[in-house]
Amino acid sequence: MKIHLLWVGRMGKREPESELCKRYISRLETRVRFSEQVLKPFQGGNQSTAEIQQRESARLLEALAATDYLVLCDERGKGLSSPNLAKLVRDRERAAQGRLVFCIGGAMGVADQLRQRANFMLSLSQMTLPHALARVLLVEQIYRAHCINSGHPYHHEG
Repeated sequence: MKIHLLWVGRMGKREPESELCKRYISRLETRVRFSEQVLKPFQGGNQSTAEIQQRESARLLEALAATDYLVLCDERGKGLSSPNLAKLVRDRERAAQGRLVFCIGGAMGVADQLRQRANFMLSLSQMTLPHALARVLLVEQIYRAHCINSGHPYHHEG
């Protein structure tokens, strides 16, 4: 199975969040085929929030294959514990159909068309998170899910 992270933002080279992502991605790549794609935010000048959401969501949809299982990070989504995210990942691996794609939309959010395409909507937090921090949190949780599924001692139940 291949896991793909698709997100709208800017790839910062010097931010501490980028360094954390690199660390977790390098750990993750020893366990699973992982890829990442970043789309630049839409620069719309006088565009409304809805227009920016539409344009960015359309670009995200273009990056998806019909067989991809899309997990969209969205504040309207369902919060999962780490073991429940691990179960979702395990179930998708067993289904062995297409990529498992995790998606983080742009700063203005996503359009309903992307929400409708999502197979699952995941809430990372009830709080609003900066994109760089949401990306770190998501990559770490994907790594944690693989550790849980393989019995690696990284995850501790308390």
